[in-house]
Parts: sequence; structure tokens; C-alpha cells
Amino acid sequence: MIELRDACFSYDGEKNVLDHVSLSLEGGEHLVLLGRNGSGKSTLGKLLNGSLRPSDGSVLLDGLDVSAAPRANLARATGYVRQDPLSQIVSDLCFDEVAFGPRNLGLPREEVRSRTAETLEACGIADLAQRLTSELSGGQQQLLALAGVLAMRPSHVVLDEADSHLDQATRSLLRAVVRELAPRGTGVLEIAHSGEALLDATRVAVLAGGRVAWEGAPERFLCDPAALAASGLAEDPLTAALARAARDGRRVGREDAADALAPYVEDGATAPERRQTVRLSASGVHVSYGDLPALRGVDFASEGLTLLLGASGSGKTTLARVLAGVLAPDAGEALLDAAPVRPGMVGLSFQRPEDQLFCETVLDDIAYGPRSREMGEGAALDAARAAAARLGVGEGLLDRSPFSLSGGQMRRVALAGVVAARPGAYVFDEPSAGLDAPGRAELVRLVRDLVDGGAAGVVITHDAGEWLDAADDVAFIRDGRVVDVAPADVVRRSPALFEAAGLEPPLLVRARAAREGDAHA
Repeated sequence: MIELRDACFSYDGEKNVLDHVSLSLEGGEHLVLLGRNGSGKSTLGKLLNGSLRPSDGSVLLDGLDVSAAPRANLARATGYVRQDPLSQIVSDLCFDEVAFGPRNLGLPREEVRSRTAETLEACGIADLAQRLTSELSGGQQQLLALAGVLAMRPSHVVLDEADSHLDQATRSLLRAVVRELAPRGTGVLEIAHSGEALLDATRVAVLAGGRVAWEGAPERFLCDPAALAASGLAEDPLTAALARAARDGRRVGREDAADALAPYVEDGATAPERRQTVRLSASGVHVSYGDLPALRGVDFASEGLTLLLGASGSGKTTLARVLAGVLAPDAGEALLDAAPVRPGMVGLSFQRPEDQLFCETVLDDIAYGPRSREMGEGAALDAARAAAARLGVGEGLLDRSPFSLSGGQMRRVALAGVVAARPGAYVFDEPSAGLDAPGRAELVRLVRDLVDGGAAGVVITHDAGEWLDAADDVAFIRDGRVVDVAPADVVRRSPALFEAAGLEPPLLVRARAAREGDAHA
């Protein structure tokens, strides 16, 4: 067992991010840690891993105080899988990446090779052993990061929103690997912003304001409105369905989740009224990276809010870059109405917020776009402050370095920078990853407002269930080709459309389809 006892931590020496927190993780349990952005969840995970040391209180490993022990001791006992795999991959070759930890444990060569091969196989990526880590998709990199942690055979594992950038199929694969840990006696702490994590939980804890605000069984959590509110999941549609099932005495397991939730899911909002917007389009677009084709004659158009869905590696991000004018295609063109798209005409929100933050302060980062459009200094700062307020970036953060923020806060700052520039169209690449449920719901409303104001909007997302109610259309891309386009109100209850594009349908879509099947039986 690993335990925090009355632990505190402060980044600036003044305000505690964690304030006298006591929480334990036992072998064989799956503890889901919930809380809003900035509540201290990642900091707590890093204390358990030894990446940080408490400023007060203690960390106990099997009853022994290890607060002052070498950090390597805790790192060996508690593996840590981050939200962004690129921040923890250190090797060029996949096999070497997984072998890195066992080698640092001083294990014999044959033991290192055996563990590495076994773990690559367990994570479903044995065929990637001799591939370069830089050539992998984001989902493959995340599975590789998990394999690198598991090869060290830690007694505890912390998953810090490790599935937030994954498509549904890769997410299911990662969860299947993690589900095998508890029966072997490994304790799992999963930091999450999604109700889906509750399907695997044996216990739930909620952080609020740096303190443990609630702790108990998943069924009790789902039946406690105050705990749901504190966690930030009260607005999450999947969690709401799970809560209705729990109040009805139904425990929903992962295997039968769609059928079990069918009586408890809601239809979702009525399809929004279409309004006239500009037209963002791509015509006959081809893009290759060396000998590898990424887009193969893509025709695409968005008039309104369009979701672009596809598996990892299907070409979504490449198309996003073409639509935003930051990548010139090998053939074809992107147009905003009738004008060829040039950089700056279309706002692009990157998949990794770190890739678009570079100024010394949050305010300067958000104001960069307005300044580049020559709004004038006063108008640029006004636009930046207004965008910050719309995205929930508080005044107290504006003078801080963007790189001192939590992942969710960085995401809000990056999005605010895109909105502040007031372009004619927007492309958002995984915009809700890392945001808590209220932040995701507010972002969906914000993007819908931008579109209702006349801008075209394209959202690339692995969390389609959260965006379908606000969207006008859905385009499916597979192997570099757009294979289908359908109205969003049809897609939200049509698993077959996802499957035809090589995607695993979201649980909410499968549950709605199951309910309609029951209704028509």
C-alpha cells in the first residue's frame, strides 16, 4: 500500500495546491480520482510517484515513511503514465523505450529482453518493437509509454488522464491492459475527467480546493449530488445516465454497459437550427510524408459546425493543417468561401497546447493573435482579456507563465488565443482533451456560439459523444479519405456509421441505439 498522510504541497511556497491530504492506494484496487481542473490531482499523483516531495506531511510505502527517500525508490514502486506520452518517451526505438526502465533497475540482459517482449505483447504493440518512436501515432505512443512503465513491474500505477487523446478503440485496448493489473495485485490510481472511468472503479475519491472532499464506493458517489457537483461530472451526459441507473439500483459493468444504460440515456438536444456561415472547404487534397500518403484526394466542406472523426493516423490532423493554411498540400486547395486559405485566415487550435504557447505570460500569449492582426495594443489586450474570460482563464493567471499551469489550464489559454484573433473560421484539434466536464460543456457552447455568429467550425475529436448534440454534420475519414458525411442527429444513434469508418462507437451512441432497438422490438 502507498499512502499520503496529511500531505501538503506548494509550487510557490505560499499557496498550498494540496492542503493536508490523506489518501491511500492499496494493491489490487482501482481508485478513480476526480476533480475539476486545478484541484491538485496531477500533483497528488506526482507525490505518490516521487516526482514531487511534500512540503509537509508524509508519503508511506507499506507503512514506512519514504518522504525523504531517493526519488528512484518511489518511482520504482509507483509507475506514472502521463497524459502526454511525448513528455515521457526518451528513446528512439520502441524496444529500447520499454527496456529503458528494466535496464535502469540493473536487471540481467535476458531478464530485460524477456520483460520487454512480454510487456510489448501484453499492450498489443509487439509488432512495433523495431519502429522509431517518432513514427508512431499518438495512441501507439501512449500504449508504448504504458508498456515502459509496466515493464518495471511497479506495485502501483498512476494513470494521469492517460486515455484523453486516444480514439475509442485504442482507449478500449489501454483499459483492457489496465484491467489486468488489479487481479495481479497492482494498485491503480486513475486521474480522470470522464464518467467512463467509473466503469472500472472499485473506489472513488474527489479532490476540491486541494483537499479530499469525498471518498467511497462508485455506487455511493453516483447517488450523491454534492459529490457529483464537487467532481465536475454533474454535467457529463454519460455520468448522468450512470447516476440514474445507480439510483435505480443498477450497477453498470463495462461488458454490458450499452444495454444496461439504454433505459437511462437521454436523446440529447434537438439538432441546432442551421444558420448561414462562411464555407471552409478542401478540394482534391493530396498530402504525402515522404512515401507515406496521408490524404488521398480529399473533398471536404463545413458550413456550420462539422465534426471530423477518424481513427488515429487516418489523416485528421493533416487535413486540419491544410484547412488552416499552415500546410501546403501536394495537390488540391483549401478555400474560405472562394478565397484560397492563407495562414491567419483560419484559427487553428493544436492537439497539444504546449505547441502553440511560447510567450512569457498568459496574457501575452492570448494577445499574440490580435496583435498580429494589427488591432492596436489597446484593442488587442481587450480582445485577449475578453477571450480569457470566455474560456474561464481567471485574471489571477494572466501574469503567470503559461508553462506553470496545469494541463487543463494550458488548454484553456491556447483556445483563448485562437478565439481572441477573431478569424473567419476555426479548426479545433482535440480541443476538449484535458478539460474537466464543466470546461468541456462550456467549450461546446462557446464553439456553437462562434458558429452561430457566422464562422465555420471544424472539430476533430475522439470524444464524439460530447459534441454530437451541438454539431450540424459529421464527416468520417479513413485511410486519408473522407468515406461518409451525415447529419449529426442521425450519427448520434447510428453505431454502424462509426464501424464503417473503422471506429468503435461511443458508449452513448451504442446505448441510444440499444434503446431504439428495444423500442422497436
